[in-house]
Amino acid sequence: MAGQATVEQVMDVERTAVVRLEEGLHARPAARVVQFAKGFSSDIEIVKGERSANAKSTVKLMLLAVKEGDEIVIRARGDDAEAAVEGLAAIVAGEADALTRAAAQATPQEQVPAAPREAAAPGELVGVAGSEGVAIGRAFVYLPREPQPERGRIAAQEVEAETLRFRRAVEAVCAMLERKAGNGDAAAATAADIMAALKDVAQDPEFLTAVEVRIGAQEDPVAAVLAVGADLAERFTHIDDAYFRARAEDVRGVARQVANVLLGRDEIDLAALAEPAILVAGHLSALDLARLPLRLLRGLVTTEGGPTSHIAILARSFGFPAVVGVKAEEAALRSAKTVAIDGGRGVAVVNPDTAVAAAYAARLEKAEAERRALAAFTHVAPKTRDGRAIEVAANLGSEAEIDGALGFGAMGVGLFRTEFLFMHGKTLPSEDEQFRIYARVVKAFHPHAVIFRTLDIGGDKALPGIAPEREENPFLGWRGIRMCLDRPHLLKPQLRAILRAAAVGTARVMFPMVTDIAEVTAARALIDACRQELMDEGREAGPLEVGIMVETPAAALCAATLAREVDFFSIGTNDLTQYTMAADRTNARLAHLNRADHPAVLAMIEMTCRAAREAGIKVGVCGEAAGEPDMIPRLLGWGVSELSMSPSLIPRAKKIVSET
Repeated sequence: MAGQATVEQVMDVERTAVVRLEEGLHARPAARVVQFAKGFSSDIEIVKGERSANAKSTVKLMLLAVKEGDEIVIRARGDDAEAAVEGLAAIVAGEADALTRAAAQATPQEQVPAAPREAAAPGELVGVAGSEGVAIGRAFVYLPREPQPERGRIAAQEVEAETLRFRRAVEAVCAMLERKAGNGDAAAATAADIMAALKDVAQDPEFLTAVEVRIGAQEDPVAAVLAVGADLAERFTHIDDAYFRARAEDVRGVARQVANVLLGRDEIDLAALAEPAILVAGHLSALDLARLPLRLLRGLVTTEGGPTSHIAILARSFGFPAVVGVKAEEAALRSAKTVAIDGGRGVAVVNPDTAVAAAYAARLEKAEAERRALAAFTHVAPKTRDGRAIEVAANLGSEAEIDGALGFGAMGVGLFRTEFLFMHGKTLPSEDEQFRIYARVVKAFHPHAVIFRTLDIGGDKALPGIAPEREENPFLGWRGIRMCLDRPHLLKPQLRAILRAAAVGTARVMFPMVTDIAEVTAARALIDACRQELMDEGREAGPLEVGIMVETPAAALCAATLAREVDFFSIGTNDLTQYTMAADRTNARLAHLNRADHPAVLAMIEMTCRAAREAGIKVGVCGEAAGEPDMIPRLLGWGVSELSMSPSLIPRAKKIVSET
């Protein structure tokens, strides 16, 4: 507080948090935690059980092997300790990173490796599924020699110069990663995400310090780099989690690249790929793949890696099939002229005979036809067979996702998660900052509507500078509309910004976690007050439809009453399922209960749709069920007029709507 002595501002802050990030603190989330932590002057550590790690070291964080569902302790000491701890708690809670969520939504889920089987045909290589799809084409073989040190020791007078040469090699690798960290669609965003994480590994003090210590002891820099890389990778291989074990290859890949720069060689230039081909490789790192012109890559076969490796993630993001971890002699791989691969089965055939090649070509033609047919629905405005127009919109969390959503044919935004804007910075966004972003989104999707969900925050999700109260059951606690009505200084600037954005396009607002009519009445009163304030100030405020999220059993049961007070409903099936089934949707053991097609959940949805229909208001769905093929016809039959989902699911949803 103002007026306190400086010594009193230096504090120890500690908070327990449950990690809600899919796959836990693996490379990319760990890199984001580090990036966020480095923005604070405080000393920060993350504790899991009896082990702890510096929150500003990616490698050390990954070695903690923090999984989804693990409980950790975040500790900080310094002037900005409280903001650091609360911000990190929000990140690990899984709600503070719109880019990660958009990428996850736009990318197929992690695949479980199929059980190995024996080869069934000459030249067939058996591995595991890395990325679904079929391909056949020319092979581009990449089997470079492993970097080897040219000498064992260096002279004492060389230590300073060799240390500097090592640092420049690291800088060169990081510069390459920066060049490859482009932007654009969800796949490119995933690639950029991975490149940033690998750059963090290259710059990690755990790696740099260990190498420089060895150089200082007169060890050759190449030998030092490879030894440290092997040591760190070995530590990852002993972790009892497949995803974290897969990170060993990331560390080895970084070490190899730095060693090659030190040696001044790159035997095979991956950037030399000039025509479409299938890449055949031994161990391939994400850094290697980043050097490829990915637009020409038709498939991938590697002898190492698994379905959770960054290679497999990139393959799925960019949509080409991949078979990883194949069992093959190097000679067989070097002999490849053509390759046929089945990414879904985890099988590749080197130099297939005429019959095998014809079979793969026929499957590829069929798959291409299916993709083309689906792409034809991207930019259509779908109608059901009885002529009812249905809006198929996108769920977004940031303005960075606009272009990707438009590319998939989004007809507006059915859910814009405004909390991400609040949770990224160290301070709360001003009304003007919010207005600029909201206005851009509204203009981008004109004439379609954008539905802004007000702050769905509180309980387990923190805001910078605001410490949430500790709660035994945060998902049943002080969150969403409950918190915002108690904190009008948070809600009013947001409502003013949305009203101003409504003047430049079609905007709607909806309130989350509603359980009682009094909450709706109070929220509408705040909107009226904000509109009057803007008018008194001479600012323009546009027309604004007001709706609520139906995501609690209370809201569904009282839907008939609530429908008389709002312009529309948006059913959030994720939370509605969780609350109806009393089953935490992040608990893997309860996955069988988290089904939107459970009779109890269906009853809640049908009840809500009936109330909306009788009141003459619109009803949409913005949970996962909106994009599920088996659920779409049922939802449409109950009167749902808008489906909002992950952008990549939109073309398929439009096709299903047109056939319903």
